[in-house]
Amino acid sequence: MISRFVVLFFSFFLLMNESQAQDKGILPFTGIRYYNDGIRAKNIEIKADAATLLSNRLPLNKEFELKIHLPIGFDEDKTKRIFAAAEWLVTSLKGEVLYKSPNIFKENELTGFPIGSFKEISIKLSLSAALLKTDPGCTINIRVVDLKSKKQLRLDFPVTIARPGEPLQLSGNVSEIKTALPSIGKSCGLTIKNMDFTLDTTIRVAPKMAYASLDITNIYGSTISEFLSGKESFWVYDANLNEVKITDRQLKQVGGALENNKVNYLSKIPFRLKTASSQVFYIRFRWENQDKSKVIDIVVTI
Repeated sequence: MISRFVVLFFSFFLLMNESQAQDKGILPFTGIRYYNDGIRAKNIEIKADAATLLSNRLPLNKEFELKIHLPIGFDEDKTKRIFAAAEWLVTSLKGEVLYKSPNIFKENELTGFPIGSFKEISIKLSLSAALLKTDPGCTINIRVVDLKSKKQLRLDFPVTIARPGEPLQLSGNVSEIKTALPSIGKSCGLTIKNMDFTLDTTIRVAPKMAYASLDITNIYGSTISEFLSGKESFWVYDANLNEVKITDRQLKQVGGALENNKVNYLSKIPFRLKTASSQVFYIRFRWENQDKSKVIDIVVTI
């Protein structure tokens, strides 16, 4: 029903600055929710056919790989070894457990791992029709645990089953959108020079709503007409990463220079009532062109 292979890659341990990572949030492209309860990772991604998955749509019986890069935060013993466990399960859209793997590191439960070589966790699996039956989707839950403490890293990956014959959205050329904002942004097929964020409470279209204003400028590799014909989506989550349904529409403005195919894109996303300013929200914005070969996916924490 599920094929599974676990591979550990061993090399020198690289340190990351934990203070730069948020305790929880949403990841671009896949919409994975992550919860850093003492254990963090530098990067988390889904791979298929050695390329990065750009959405959460997966076909049945297709092997894909969840990769957790540079997990850190484990307590080490006197021998400089860490003791990690990793469990994962598949739940239906109603929350029923369909499959569970209690610990993919069972063989190393007593011996542990040298702290200088625990670099990457890779889990390969596929979803079958026998497992999901008629469900249009599921959630894959991953939990990486430090057996010497109560620290853990939790991931919730919401999967939508693709239609038969539907091509996967994959890319071997993914770029990170660099910004000083409390955000994570990635793109493929485009070069993006700048992204800024402001809070806008002056819009009169929906006077009760506050808007997150994403100003993405100096976009190269596209055209104004391609951006106007593309598809925009946005999602809003509360402080506990529960999705908040927003009925108001996104507002946008597209401009740029025709002679060098430079595009400037301004997106204003309604995300809360103006009176709810003390709450934390996570806003995810996504744009893709018509053939889905070019994607911008940004998550901002407000």
